[in-house]
Parts: sequence; structure tokens; C-alpha cells
Amino acid sequence: MFEYQQNTLCVASTWLYSSEIMSEANYKFLCSKGKIKKVTIGGNGRKALVAYESIPDRFKKLIREKVGDPYASVKNIVFSDYMNWDHAAEQYFSDYLLDNGSHLPEEKQKEYTHQAIMFNAAKHIATNVVVQKRFGGKKQMWDRMLEAIAKLPDTWMHTRYKNVVSFKRAIQKYEDEGYGSIVSGKWLNSNPSKIVDEVADFILSQYCLPIKYTISEIIKIYESVRESKGWKSLSERAVGAWLDKPEQKRVWMLARDGKDEYMKHFGHTVTRNRTEWFPNAWWAIDGTKLDWVHFANNKQKMAAELKINVVFDVYSEKIIGWDIAYSENHASHFRAVKMAVNESGCRPFLFTYDKQSGHKSDRMQDLYDKLPAKGGTHYSHKVGRKSSPAEQIFNRLQQQVIGKMWFSDKQSIKVRTATNKPNTDFIVEYKNALPTVDELTKWWLTAVNIWNAGKQEDWEYSRIEMYNQETQHREEINIMDQLSMFWIDETKTKKYYAHGMPLTVEGKDYLYEVYDETNNVDLNFRQKYVGESLIVRYDPERLDEFVGLYELTPSGEKRFIAYAQSKRMHESIPVLMKENSKALLLQDIAVRDAELKRDQEAYERLIQRSGISRESLIEEQELMVKFQGHLPKEEQMATDSGAFHSRFSKY
Repeated sequence: MFEYQQNTLCVASTWLYSSEIMSEANYKFLCSKGKIKKVTIGGNGRKALVAYESIPDRFKKLIREKVGDPYASVKNIVFSDYMNWDHAAEQYFSDYLLDNGSHLPEEKQKEYTHQAIMFNAAKHIATNVVVQKRFGGKKQMWDRMLEAIAKLPDTWMHTRYKNVVSFKRAIQKYEDEGYGSIVSGKWLNSNPSKIVDEVADFILSQYCLPIKYTISEIIKIYESVRESKGWKSLSERAVGAWLDKPEQKRVWMLARDGKDEYMKHFGHTVTRNRTEWFPNAWWAIDGTKLDWVHFANNKQKMAAELKINVVFDVYSEKIIGWDIAYSENHASHFRAVKMAVNESGCRPFLFTYDKQSGHKSDRMQDLYDKLPAKGGTHYSHKVGRKSSPAEQIFNRLQQQVIGKMWFSDKQSIKVRTATNKPNTDFIVEYKNALPTVDELTKWWLTAVNIWNAGKQEDWEYSRIEMYNQETQHREEINIMDQLSMFWIDETKTKKYYAHGMPLTVEGKDYLYEVYDETNNVDLNFRQKYVGESLIVRYDPERLDEFVGLYELTPSGEKRFIAYAQSKRMHESIPVLMKENSKALLLQDIAVRDAELKRDQEAYERLIQRSGISRESLIEEQELMVKFQGHLPKEEQMATDSGAFHSRFSKY
């Protein structure tokens, strides 16, 4: 009568009214009002189960009086019953800063929070005598806890311990050290050669000089004074990587290469709007040419140039997702799969596709990895083998529905009898009546409805009825999962230029810029990331709005940086300007001067801190000539440049 389903204690619905806990009519009424939650639906040999905790308390009391504690009557242990969300842990890992000043990746924040929650539950069980009994008492509780933890769903991110000894050791460390004990050692900075403070100022000042030292030369100069100053050794690679970061590069490029070169790399630009100046449980997917002729603005006044991507539910053959486009590419596959998920509200256990390059792209493989239900998979069918159900279903769809429309050219139907050949004379004669590209969508919806309402000759039910049959093998997908799933990552990093982040999708160019909370160009972001290569994550259906920008950590994980919006475009022709457009234009134009001033001031402060400047360089070399190159390097570096320096009122 009682059993666990998906870590939920359930009661057989028939037992509730057969045991006179409640009447069948009352049971149905409570279910219809959502007072009792169904976990599985009965039928075809299956029994209906409801969640015990969802049953109103007055009935749970009757159940306990009749059979005792239901939890004690089943063997399964539900560890998650004792897991409560730890907001303090969530905040701790959200605020946790690495030695380089950055935050932990979002995935690690979630994993470590889950780990803390699991540890909290284990500590509660180990110290609560009543709860211990359910886990076999003190002698068995650690083994039983470890067994129960192993049964937690894969969506619960935490370490899987091999034995009780390692598990208890981790619990003890957590008790002694707190949340910090959970953070992996790879996130702790063990690099002894960090470039900060005086070392950073010295290296950057030398590299800013207009004689343009190489990094090897910088290292030699650094080594000549390192021991006397008590600084640590640095490698060329470390110095080169540090100098190449935008925060340093902005300063040395301005000082070393001049304003023109600086502007070429970091100068903010304004983009002009020219648009008004010119006229103008097994899913399978298959894509092919759409065999419909449509009206076209060409010499022939007709064309058949559209492609169709269709997602079928193999069991029922129902079309659950589709997309019409001019090319069969990853974006079209994406839209078809997204529609299938929205239509079904669940995940498939198997998803298959052909060898078309769009499916094999990294961005689509990433989506397909996320798509299947737990224990499911996805793969592509081998070329030349008749193993793809989508192709077989599509051939019948072509013959039975698509080919029956009067404007079909029947090009994809392989049977070349006269019956399956188009009457081209007829189509040409009535070409002025051909549907437009926009109208084809309505025709396709009609074709989908006809197909889904139909059935194979030996079937009792239609495809829709087959698809709507109840099943216990169903993994729902919630709205948050859908939102996170249907974002595509560019396969390669893209540089954030001085004019913004460019992106091209399906042959269309987009340009994005990061704005702050006041809708101004984000100068702090630009200071750090202009010139950096980032991963762009986007929703193909919201490309006109915004994209997400991520940086790759040294371990290869993606860390969120900022959202970039479609870049503001400005109108130069007065008559076309809209209200407040001039103020926004001036606001964006001011970015260039503000950045130049900030970086120039940064260089001047650097000179004041380090004493290394163009003037000190001249003085040093004059002394070198005066002493014919015999002045020791330490004395050269210690030479007071104040007198010479003061001759230049600029500083």
C-alpha cells in the first residue's frame, strides 16, 4: 500500500477508499481541487499513487491509527526529508573571492551549497536519537546514510563518497572548519609569483617607456634589482600574461605606442543607424527541402527555396516541433527542438538526428547533452543506413499530406510514378495564386494538424490520441530548465572590441555593448574586458535584445561576466532624430574622452609611485654617458630624479 516514487512516500489511491479512509467520491473531489497530489496515474496494469504528505492531516491521522507510521513500513530511506536549504551557505559561496579577486563559477557555488546542505542533514541525523532509529540506530546510521545519499537524484550536486571512513572524515572537517572546508584546493592560489603592488608598478612603468623594452629585457632589469628589494622571481610567461590583461594594456599602450594606437584598440566608437537611409520517449528530427512552390519576387514569380526541420515523436508519429527557414542550420534545429520541448513539457529518453553539420556542431551537441531524460541519450544515425525513423515518417508525410497540396513540386518524394509527379503546367498557369512565404506558415500548420489527426491504417487511435496516452515513464521539464537549456554558446571565444561585441548568426550581423544600471556605457567593464576574448551565450529568438558574456577560467569552466545589450545606434540627420536622441549621442561620444582621461591619469599616478618616467629615463642615460657606463645599476635606480623631474610642470 505504501512505496517510494522519486524519493516521495506514496499511497495507493485504491487503498484509501477500499480501507474506508475516505470515500472514492471524496478522493476524486480532493484530487480535482489539488488537495491531493497524484504521483503516478493508473491504467493498463499500473496503479495510481498519491503523495502521502499531500493528503490532508485528518486523513493522515486515520491512516496512522489503522496501519501505524507509514514511513516505518517501507524499507527505503529518504535522506532528502532531512535536507533544508542553507541560505547562509548559498551567500557564503556567492561572496567567496578567489585570490585573484574573482568569484567562484556559478556551477561550483551551486555544488558547494548542495554539499553543505547534505552535511547539515547528516549532522542532524547523527545527533537526533529519534531520527537515528530510522537509519538503524548508531551502529548502522552511517552506512544507511551513505546508501541513501547515493540514491539522491543526479541533479543534486555533491561528492559521492566511496566509504564511511572518508564520509565521516569530510563531516568532521566541515564541523571543524565550516563552509571553507568544502572549497576544492584547485581554487586556492598556490602561485608564489603574483604581480601586485610595487612589483606591478615597477614592471608596468618599465614597459610603458617609449624605448619599448621586450619582456625578456624587462625580466633582466627586474632581476638586477630583485634581490635587493626582496621581490620574488617571475617568469617571462607570467609577466607577458599580466601585461596582456586589458587593465595593464590600456595604460602601457597609451604611454608606449601613443594615442592613435591606443584609440585603435580601446577607443570607444558610436555606431550610426543607417537602416532608414535606404529602401529595404524517442524523438527524431529530420530536415529537408519543403516541397512547396511559393510566390517569389523574381523573373519567374515563383520559387521553392525553403527548408523544413521537423521533430517527431516516434511512438505516435505526432509532429511536436518544427521550423521553416531558408537553410538547414543549427539555428533552425534549435527552434524546432525548442518548440518540441514547449509542446511536450518533458524530455525524451532518446533523441536522434542525421549527420548534417548543424547537428554535429558544438553548440547543438551541448543542447543535445542537456535534452534527454535521466538515463537517456542522443546520437546521429549513420549515413546510408535506413535506421532513422524520422526519414521513414517524413516520406509518408510527404506523400500523404505535403504532396497533396496543389502547389507541391513533389521533389522529395522518391517514388517517380506519374501519380507522384507534379503537374508543372498547372502550377505555372496559376502561379499568381501561389502562397507567399509568410502564408506558407499557415499552410504548414494546416498540414501538421491534418497529419497529427490522422493515423496509420492498422491503428485504432489517431496520432494525437496515441501521443496523449498516459505513461509512468515521463520526466517533466520545468520553465527554469527550459530557460537554461535553450541558450547557445558560441563554440569559440570572441573578442570584445573597442566598438563592442560583434556576432553573426544565420548570416545576420549583430553588435552588442555592455551598459550599467543607469543605461550608460559601462566604463568599468570596458576597462577590464576591451580586447579580451569571451564566450557569447545567446537565445536565437532574442538576438535583437541581449546576449550573455562569459570568461573561461584556467580550468576551462565558464564564469558569467555581464549581459550585453544591442548597441545603441545614433541618427546623424536632424530631421530623423527622435526626442532625447541628441543627449544620448553626446553621452556616448563622451565615453572616449572619459576613458582617455582616466587612463592618462592612471599613468601619471604610476609615475608618481614608481619614479620611473620618460624624464627619469633621459636622466639615467645622461648619467650613464657621464660615467661611461660604469655607474652600478643599484645606484642608477636609486638616483634622485626629483630635481630633473621638477623641470616639467606637466607633472
